Amino acid sequence: MTRVLRLHLAAVVLASGLVYGQSGTPPYTQVASVPRVVDGEGLNSFAFDPVARRLYAGSWNGLFWVDLRERDPKIKGPLLRKRIGGIEIAPDSGGLFYTALNEFGYLNVRTNDPPKILASREWITTRPAYEPTRHEMYVGTRESGVVIYDTASGERASVIDVPGWYVTMLEAVPGKVFVSVKDKSGLYVIDAATHTVTPWPVKGKLVTPAYFEADPSGQYLFATYDRHLVAIDIPSATIVARLMTADRPSIAFDAERRLLIVAAQDLPEHPRIRLRTYSVSDRGFTLVGELKNPSNGAGLESFRGGFLQHGSSDLLLWSATPGQPR
Repeated sequence: MTRVLRLHLAAVVLASGLVYGQSGTPPYTQVASVPRVVDGEGLNSFAFDPVARRLYAGSWNGLFWVDLRERDPKIKGPLLRKRIGGIEIAPDSGGLFYTALNEFGYLNVRTNDPPKILASREWITTRPAYEPTRHEMYVGTRESGVVIYDTASGERASVIDVPGWYVTMLEAVPGKVFVSVKDKSGLYVIDAATHTVTPWPVKGKLVTPAYFEADPSGQYLFATYDRHLVAIDIPSATIVARLMTADRPSIAFDAERRLLIVAAQDLPEHPRIRLRTYSVSDRGFTLVGELKNPSNGAGLESFRGGFLQHGSSDLLLWSATPGQPR
């Protein structure tokens, strides 16, 4: 039976605008919230479908979704009753790919066909990564390295051995997929056209392992480690911007407005989480403004036109379009 939980629309005045910022910069507004826990398990993996404007969310109880076109959005589902580890969508085909306990599969959210298991009894080590130019989904495994699937057919396209034990991170931009490997420092990159993997040395100090988030245009790769946030210019493989905070920052990149949202403490003795937006260029990070943080939550997830914030008890949807999650 489909379970429906009503979202509580937040008052726009709760977070309407910036504490300070550049004139004319569109602020983000908290437009809705939903409980972080469904059926006793927290929602912990997310993927946004820009075609249907749906936000998918996975937990160890299954796969759920929110239709952001609705005037009164609701959490619906589950589409699957599996212990979901990570999800990623291929917007062109409508394939929603998921990792579960020793399993990798997908379902087509356009046709509502039954889900298909692509690999079983295999230890999946990463969230899937979608490479848009060749329409392929990458997934890291402990036994086989990186396995690549055609997103239209679901067929296995290639298997790539990695130098090291196993893959711990995959992050894709057009034409490239960045790779972190267990027991190896630094980054590697897979060429999407040839499916070959090579070292990717970065000019400037970068400590791995780190959390990575890519600019979908392929201009920047953002990394957080310890108390550091860096922006790497991908064409030149050079660190062009750096911030230092009191704890490890959380980030989300708004590709439409070219803004990086950062949640972090300023000082250890001041535990309040600051929610700030930055532009980035070869001259570094430029502070655009600070949002009023209603929950002191730090975790962030990107989606088109806004971002998702992990509050203390809720998930908060922020949008640059007031009154509509977009």
